[in-house]
Amino acid sequence: METTGNFLTQPNKDFPLDCETLEMLQANAALVAALGNIAGDKVILSGCEASANGSRRSAGLVFVRTKAYPNGEVLKWSGGDTTGGMYVKAEDMPVSAMGVDYPKAYTRRTLAPGVGAENYRWEDFKKPKTPAELETLIGDLEKKLTAAESRAQSEPLGVVKMWAGVKVPEGYALCDGAALRASDYPELYAAIGTAFNSAVNYNGSQNTTQSGFFRLPDLRGRFVVGYSDVDNDYKQYGNGGGEKKHMLSVDEMPSHSHGLKFRSEKWGDNANRRPFPDAGGTDSYTASTSTAGGGAAHENRPPYYVLAYIIKVK
Repeated sequence: METTGNFLTQPNKDFPLDCETLEMLQANAALVAALGNIAGDKVILSGCEASANGSRRSAGLVFVRTKAYPNGEVLKWSGGDTTGGMYVKAEDMPVSAMGVDYPKAYTRRTLAPGVGAENYRWEDFKKPKTPAELETLIGDLEKKLTAAESRAQSEPLGVVKMWAGVKVPEGYALCDGAALRASDYPELYAAIGTAFNSAVNYNGSQNTTQSGFFRLPDLRGRFVVGYSDVDNDYKQYGNGGGEKKHMLSVDEMPSHSHGLKFRSEKWGDNANRRPFPDAGGTDSYTASTSTAGGGAAHENRPPYYVLAYIIKVK
């Protein structure tokens, strides 16, 4: 409720000053102070400029919701050092009139450096944006929103791309084979269906998927090849194969031979039999070459570089 005093419209240009008048003035002052709630609590209204690397603030006005005025009041900050905090300083102001003393006629309330019964930190106070600054911020946000909507509309759900960031962008998920509830992602489910419900996972084993769910492709630690309808290895989404390391079998070794070296020497009276290499001979002799190789598996991958695969889900 607003009360207006008709101070200047009285016939005799006078006005009775009583406690009700003063109460009305005080109530209207509180009403004006409450407008500070538009900007929130602990707001810098004017002044309070920082100096000395932010450890001091010049005098100014602040709006703060205090214990005495929970709806907020405007207090004068007296200025000074802020490192030790601030407190609401309430000082009684005496008045003497017509031989009568009024020791608590007024109370001066300010925000002062130091510690008291009601304390605050300067770090909690903020300066509100002006209407012009808010319009600029809103304009920038609208541009970013328009650009984001344009990007979202330009990429269909289910698109897989590489990502170098630490945090997966909004609307995307890692291609980690996660099972999603179809009712939570109806548009994505319509796009990719159950194509990967039985696909191989990162370790090469086949997935099993609960009814009502569908899976994302699992591309962790995987190279990707293009779909081909003329090659059985590549004509089904989610099919996988290959090895990080491979040990050669005998059939995979190239055809080769090992040579044996002999030397001819006479024995005793030249009557003893001696083995000689002879492609047409009938005697059976065996010989072994020395062993070679360690039998270990060999690296089977091309040079690789790790990035994340992400898929558009919303």
